[in-house]
Amino acid sequence: MANTMQHQHIKWFGLIRILGLLMILGYHFFKVGYPGGFIGVDLFFVFSGFLITSLMIDEFSSTQRFDLIAFLRRRFYRIVPAVIMMILIVVPFTLLVSPDLITGLGKQIAAALGFVTNWYEIATGGSYANNFIPHLFVHTWFLGVEMQFYLFWGVLVWGISRLLKNPEVPMRERRVRFRGILFTLALLFTAASLYLMWQQSQGLKDFTPVYFSSLTHAFPLFAGALLATVTGVAVVPM
Repeated sequence: MANTMQHQHIKWFGLIRILGLLMILGYHFFKVGYPGGFIGVDLFFVFSGFLITSLMIDEFSSTQRFDLIAFLRRRFYRIVPAVIMMILIVVPFTLLVSPDLITGLGKQIAAALGFVTNWYEIATGGSYANNFIPHLFVHTWFLGVEMQFYLFWGVLVWGISRLLKNPEVPMRERRVRFRGILFTLALLFTAASLYLMWQQSQGLKDFTPVYFSSLTHAFPLFAGALLATVTGVAVVPM
C-alpha cells in the first residue's frame, strides 16, 4: 500500500511539474497569445517550498531534530552536478556556433555556480521579457532564488529545531510547536515578500528587478511552505 501511495504522489507531482514547464515554454515562444505563462515559475516555486518544508516537518516529527548539513548536502548533490553538466555542454557549443556570446562568460559561469544569477541579471540590466538575452545562463536565475531560499529557510528551521530540543517537553507538544512556528514564519514571509513586490512594482515599466529578486519573488516558496504546515503529507517524492 505504501508503495502504491508513493507512486501516486510521484505521478501527481510529476504532472504538476510538466504543467509548469509547458506554461513557461508557452510564455517564451507565444508571448503575445499566452502572456501569463510565466506563472509556471511560481507553480514550481510553490511545490518546491511545499516539498522541502514537508520533508523538514517529517524529519523533525520522526527524529526530534533537523540535520542542516545533510539537508544542504542533498540539495547540493541534486542540483550542482546538473548545473556543471549544463555549463560543460553549453560553453563549447557556444564557442563553435556564436563566439560573440562569450562576453563576460567567466562572470556568468561564476553567477550560475554560485546560484546568484538573479542578482547578476539585476546588476547587469538583464530583462526577463527579452527572449534573446545575450547571457547564456540567464535561466538559472530561478535556481538562484530557490537555493537562496533553501539556505535561509534551512538555517532558520535548524535554529527552531534546536530551540525546541527540550526532553522535558512531551514529543507531541514539540511537534505541534514546531509546525506552529513554521506556519507563523511562512505566513509572515509570504506576506512580506508580496508586499515588497507590490511596493517596488509601482511605476515600473520593466518588472525584471522585482521578478528576479529573491526578496520580492520568495512569496510562492513560502506559500508552499505555509501549505505544508497546514496540510502535512504522509508520503512525498524524494
